[in-house]
Amino acid sequence: MSHFPERKEKVCLNCGAETHGRFCHVCGQENIEPKESFWHLLTHFVYDITHFDGKFFSTIKYLLFRPGFISHEYLKGRRVAYLHPIRMYVFTSAFFFLIFFGFYQKDKSIVEKEEPRTAAQVMKKLEKQKKNLERSVADSFIAGIAKDQIKARIAATDSDIARLRADTSVKDNMPSLKSNGGTVFGPTDKKYKDLKSYDSVQKALPAAQRDGFFYRRISRQAIHLKEVYKGDTGAIIEAIGQKFMHLFPQMLFVSLPLYALLLFLLYARRDRYYYVNHVVYTIHLYCATFIILLLAMWIGSLFDLMHVDADGWMSLISSLVLLFYWYKAQRNFYEQSRLKTILKCILLFFMSLIMMVFIFAIFIAFSAMTI
Repeated sequence: MSHFPERKEKVCLNCGAETHGRFCHVCGQENIEPKESFWHLLTHFVYDITHFDGKFFSTIKYLLFRPGFISHEYLKGRRVAYLHPIRMYVFTSAFFFLIFFGFYQKDKSIVEKEEPRTAAQVMKKLEKQKKNLERSVADSFIAGIAKDQIKARIAATDSDIARLRADTSVKDNMPSLKSNGGTVFGPTDKKYKDLKSYDSVQKALPAAQRDGFFYRRISRQAIHLKEVYKGDTGAIIEAIGQKFMHLFPQMLFVSLPLYALLLFLLYARRDRYYYVNHVVYTIHLYCATFIILLLAMWIGSLFDLMHVDADGWMSLISSLVLLFYWYKAQRNFYEQSRLKTILKCILLFFMSLIMMVFIFAIFIAFSAMTI
């Protein structure tokens, strides 16, 4: 409630209803004088901010130190004292990814030209490539044309090694270190140098012999990526990875209702819980996860400032904290025994793992098709 003077007239300026008290019982607007000074406007702004902060920090306190409690309060209808779940998710996820992408996952500019390397470094890379190819050709699962292609790459690598030994000035012109004639989509036909040649060939073919819609989209994207990144498969994979990382917030948002659906199926026999209750619980679980991960990253940054290598320990501790939190939240919210909760946590883990692999595959494919 604000501290602004209340109007003497008991009629709501917003909806015209008769008011009984300071607030309209129909629309909820406060019945205060409409004329206000700049100071009143500023005071109202500060009040709204501190009111939000008050709700936010009290919600955070219960969210972190009493797992599942706020979701249980929401289920019981006690909601005024806490931040709304959707607003909570929007705020915490936006803040988390702002910090994550701004300080911990800065974009790597993918350049088509490689960094300067010495002849010794290039030789080492060629020898490593040759060993990997020889290991691949010895694999019994690789046969036929794939094995022939690998043998051809081994021969090209041997040729580059011989050239480099004879003349170190050719270190920047090693064809075998370039693309192997394919992309992350698979091998592409070498007769298509660019999209224009591919489109012209397709137009010249009878309609029945042209590539289908999906194969045509994949082929055109493969040729496009080969053009843009000069056939460098490593650069293509890196570009897809960067695109995928920036789609991570959307991926988590998509996973949220699906995770709630898994909970709905897991607790289907408990008719006390509707699907929306599982959604609210999942939102609070995601928010707590964001906050715990953010705290772990900040603590890790403090260790980095002190030049202490604690990344492995921090990853282990944060993983254990999250596992314990998820277990406690699930037990407190669904109110089942320790054994039942542990068994359902394990089952939920494998169900969500399958779900996330499926979502990952879709978003990686989308990333590859949109860069």
